[in-house]
Amino acid sequence: MTDDPLTTLSVGLIAVVLTLLVFSRLLGDNPAFRAVQYLFVGASLGYAFVVVYHQVLRPEALALLASVADPLLFGLRLAPWLLGLLLLTRLTRRQTLSWLANIPLALLFGVAMALAAAGALAGTIMPQLLDTARPLGNDPLQIVGALALVIGVVLTLSSFYFTVARERAGGRLLALSARAGRWLLMIAFGFFFAGVLLTYLTALNTRLEFIVNWLRAPLG
Repeated sequence: MTDDPLTTLSVGLIAVVLTLLVFSRLLGDNPAFRAVQYLFVGASLGYAFVVVYHQVLRPEALALLASVADPLLFGLRLAPWLLGLLLLTRLTRRQTLSWLANIPLALLFGVAMALAAAGALAGTIMPQLLDTARPLGNDPLQIVGALALVIGVVLTLSSFYFTVARERAGGRLLALSARAGRWLLMIAFGFFFAGVLLTYLTALNTRLEFIVNWLRAPLG
């Protein structure tokens, strides 16, 4: 950031104007908001392309050229380029060629799903199971917390169990448990929604603080 006051004031003015144009969305959809939206998308795509070019494409192209002497390494480094080129066949909009893009897309989605499943298993399900089966200690509060966690997990899981007839005694007990589990789910979703809302309010507060500070800067 330059120390020139005029440049700093000009850059701040542009940021303030763009922020106010974004806030104009509160009055409804309008051309000013859409212009800022297009500008943001265009700038983001341009920045992403520059980053990908300098940090991925160019280094990988140089590494590919440098590995010509090693056929195995050259083949391994050439494979991603070929898969990437297959994606470009979608631009032709011709079925005889565009189906080739399904090959890298299938590989991409398969790897993504495997990583997502492994992440959910190792990062969410297993820690939840370990916390649920945590041995009780001597601290009364810890015991109460562990029991509340086990009961909450059982009640929540019961809300997804639909194969027991509700006319039986066990079915009625399960229906009561499922109702409590749904309330627990709504409370959990409420916490998630509150967290998201707090994030948006924090961002709004940051932008308002920026505008106020920019307006107060000339006054010293």
